[in-house]
Amino acid sequence: MWWSVLPQLIGAVLLLLAPGFLVAWGLRYRGFDALALSPALSIGVIVIASTVSPFLHVRFNLLPVAVVAVVLGGIAWFVSRSRPRAGTVPGSGLWRSAAPFVAGLLAFVVIGARVMQAIGAPEHFSQTYDAVFHLNSVKYALDTGNASSLTIGDMTGGGFYPAGWNAVATLVASTFGLDVPTAVNLTSIILGAVFWPLGCLLAARWTIGRSAEVALAVGVACASLGAFPLLMMDFGVLYPNLLSISLLPSSIALAAAILRVSPDWVPRDLPAVLALLLSLAGLVVAHPTTFMAWLTWTAPMVGFLSWKTIKLRKRNLLRIWHPRFTVPLISYCVAFVILWAFLRPPPDASFWGPYHTAPQALGEAIVFSPLDLPAAWLVAPLALLGLWAAARQLRYRWLAAVFLIFTGLFVVVSGFPISRIRSILTGVWYNDSYRIAALLPLVAVLLAAVGVEWICHNPYIRQWFKRVLLRSDSRTLPSGLRTALQHGAALVLVALAVLLGQVGGVNKEVALASSKYALTPNSPLVSSDELHLIQRLPADIPQNAILLGNPYTGASLSYALGDRRSAQLHILSYVSPDLQEIYDRLGNVTGDPDVCRAVRGEHSYYVMDFGLTEVHGGNHTPAGLLHLDQNPGVKLVDSQGPAKLYKITACGDN
Repeated sequence: MWWSVLPQLIGAVLLLLAPGFLVAWGLRYRGFDALALSPALSIGVIVIASTVSPFLHVRFNLLPVAVVAVVLGGIAWFVSRSRPRAGTVPGSGLWRSAAPFVAGLLAFVVIGARVMQAIGAPEHFSQTYDAVFHLNSVKYALDTGNASSLTIGDMTGGGFYPAGWNAVATLVASTFGLDVPTAVNLTSIILGAVFWPLGCLLAARWTIGRSAEVALAVGVACASLGAFPLLMMDFGVLYPNLLSISLLPSSIALAAAILRVSPDWVPRDLPAVLALLLSLAGLVVAHPTTFMAWLTWTAPMVGFLSWKTIKLRKRNLLRIWHPRFTVPLISYCVAFVILWAFLRPPPDASFWGPYHTAPQALGEAIVFSPLDLPAAWLVAPLALLGLWAAARQLRYRWLAAVFLIFTGLFVVVSGFPISRIRSILTGVWYNDSYRIAALLPLVAVLLAAVGVEWICHNPYIRQWFKRVLLRSDSRTLPSGLRTALQHGAALVLVALAVLLGQVGGVNKEVALASSKYALTPNSPLVSSDELHLIQRLPADIPQNAILLGNPYTGASLSYALGDRRSAQLHILSYVSPDLQEIYDRLGNVTGDPDVCRAVRGEHSYYVMDFGLTEVHGGNHTPAGLLHLDQNPGVKLVDSQGPAKLYKITACGDN
């Protein structure tokens, strides 16, 4: 079970934080800020290493990642050598300094436990459509030593593919010698339970404040929403979105610093710009659609900065239109429009339609329970209180605008009929309700933090809390006892909040996700019988064999799970003319020499027959792969229940 891979999990956490921490330290970030920036900077380092490795004829593994991290860390130190250390704030007490670490640890335990519960066991894998490509891509990168976004698409006959997640999972697998499913699952735990909370804590710290109450609120809230990270492990499976959205909060925090949304103590200098550029490099290669989400988040920040600038300079119109202000603003607006128009998936990949009416979608967005999840009874009231407080405070109004924007996008994608306007607004995210739903939790977490901050700084509530807590004149109690009672009450509140946060949406998503990872005789992609047959492939067929099979039935996972390559490594892989000949006419192999010519050309002498059950319930079995038990040109080699492995004998020995 999970205890058996705990050392590898801890090692993988350190592995994926170390490159970014080295760069953050070079940029003179210290304390929690350095730790919280590490995930975004690490992914930037990893994608650079994976991209340049093929050009240097070096296998992608720990070595190029370490070299890139050292080089970028050295550059960071040189650029920032005269900069004061950032992240340690004078006057911060011990508890205030420790609170974000405690909150991050709390979130790690809670989210990590729920993700493990959803997956079930380290060797389990997602029984979903996209799992075929993602698992095989990790195996492909391990075999070829190539995890570059420029070339990993060659696996399926395609071109560029944003392979940030693939590189991360490959690095974990190669460093610790893990099988593909275990490496993928450990990566998922780290992204959801480490990267996501650290990013949320940094975003709240740099936009709302560094109080202990805000940190604890964020730590609990980010673990209390079903729409992320669990939803991305349930639907799809969308591992690249899991990575990219876990990086989004840190990139937003850096943008907030540069655009002067952050408090004055947060540095907004050249090192912050360099950190943002490196984090955006990782974000874009993780998934371009989440980069567009980052652009959407920054639009209200730019508007807020522009409004403040105009307000300060309104007595001097010439200063308002100074190039130093107008050129960056116009450049941002032009870049935003161009990227929004062109950085989007092709129309044939954006076919998703609405699943609700607009009023239903609006209700779900308001209570942060998209896609029929139960209401977030802990986070939603705090977030709505935070929305009210944000609308009343100038420094938070940009956050209220972000809520309105993403709520509007979710209502459009989930409740509007298919139309050109809908595609213009939500086509960036494939017109997919799930992908936009996964963007709502970050808004909820930050608004909940604003709500908690408002509660903690409201004098009437503070006075009431003291009366309820002490139930007597506080002067009659020793100060040590008062402090102990206050800390005890806070501990109880946090424990109750954690328990309440798991009720509803999180519990439902754990149940939904666990059904997608369950290995049973009736699993939709690879059943238990089929998996046993796959695991025996190394003993049944040669290493260089290429297996035929209907990829919709999970036969293509013979590569990731059985170390024997399939003719199609993805359900939608390119099909060569020879392969198509086999698919169409294998049933006539004994009487058609062209079929044997194709078999020899593809070096495909083995066929996996996993029946007619397909992952999406369709029917895509090629005519040549039907009725293999009645084909005189093939011989049964192995079977496990209904799963069968045949060898094509009519074309001679391979």
